Amino acid sequence: MKVQLVLEPGHIVRVEGPLRARVIYGQVLVLGAVFNAGDEFEVPQYRSYAVKALVESRIDFEVGHGGIIERPRLGEEVIDTWVYSIDEALRKDCRTFIVIGPVDAGKSSVTALIANRALLRGLRVGVVDADVGQADVGPPACVSAAEARRFVLWLRELRAEYMRFVGSITPQRVERRIVASVVELAAKLRSAGVDVIVVDTDGWIQGLNSLEYKAEMARYLAADTVYVVGDEKLYKMAKNMFAGQRCGVFYLPSPRVKHERDREERRNLRSQAYRRYLEPLYERIVELDKVSIYGSCFFSGEILPENHAKMLQELFRVPVIAASETYDTVYVVTVGQPEPAGIEKAASVYQKQVYILDKNLAVNALVSLIGPDGEEKALAILRDIDPRRMVAKLATPYTGEVKGLVLGGIRLSEDYEEAGRPLRCVI
Repeated sequence: MKVQLVLEPGHIVRVEGPLRARVIYGQVLVLGAVFNAGDEFEVPQYRSYAVKALVESRIDFEVGHGGIIERPRLGEEVIDTWVYSIDEALRKDCRTFIVIGPVDAGKSSVTALIANRALLRGLRVGVVDADVGQADVGPPACVSAAEARRFVLWLRELRAEYMRFVGSITPQRVERRIVASVVELAAKLRSAGVDVIVVDTDGWIQGLNSLEYKAEMARYLAADTVYVVGDEKLYKMAKNMFAGQRCGVFYLPSPRVKHERDREERRNLRSQAYRRYLEPLYERIVELDKVSIYGSCFFSGEILPENHAKMLQELFRVPVIAASETYDTVYVVTVGQPEPAGIEKAASVYQKQVYILDKNLAVNALVSLIGPDGEEKALAILRDIDPRRMVAKLATPYTGEVKGLVLGGIRLSEDYEEAGRPLRCVI
């Protein structure tokens, strides 16, 4: 459907994708970015923006199925408040921003707006995406970073230049990995010459740890500015925890009318993001005794001689591939689950906890590959692993040398949908 609109200066329309727009004449503001006559922009499905005319403007829209164009009521849109606050922060030479808030508050939109306003000032901008569950810059289960070299209306328009795999789509229990990843990737952006860094965070705000780990992130990052989006109670708490920021802690309201994602939509977006960073897939064989392995229970211990596997197989009455031992645990790789009585007997023999790692549950696990320079190069899917022969079969878009594997807690289906998570390790 084609729609033509003429907007008077200062007038706003709210648009929801999918749609494409072309400015025929005039000048409009979208998420802090300025579009002039002849410029085009796209609003994808699942996204909603306010379009404000800076001068009299005509915009031609090509509206897809489900796309919406509507006039907001007075006070429903908050674009002027956002732009004024962020312009003031940049004018005061604030350079490192952290954006926090609940789910669907508008954090990623604020992040994009900060990037766009900084670009308008001629500054180089780097974005660190620390929302491991609803990642946009990189794949889920990762902290990713990229430089924004042009206006962005959705952080998914960027592509990760740096990535750190944390192995989980929820921040709980991987907070330290996220903090370390954010600090490291911000340092990489700074060393590349970026002037402004913006960190988009997850929507976990319940409980002390949810805010405390973000405060630690701000401290180790030396962030000078914190924006709290859409939750005034959170803002009041954040003012205490983030009191040391040079520029300060600021509150930005959410738009009164906003798109809230349901569980199915979130799952679809994650599936798209996995596919984006995993295709095309090539089969690889990796010799495990020639690489470093992180995030594994079995490979964290000393591998026991083969006679241990034979003895355990007699106790378990299921195939046992290999076993390893740490100070307090024996990890046993099996094919299938043994009876509890067999596990109890094994624990009595070793006088340690015995933990079962069913090889079947490692198939299609998501892993990250480390290259010869120590950088994480790409994600991969673990198709098969043989701890006895010390080989793994992987499917990955990466064709270079592999020097390390980082294992997480996610398994994917053939359609790149999450297919279950282990209690501790995939292997």
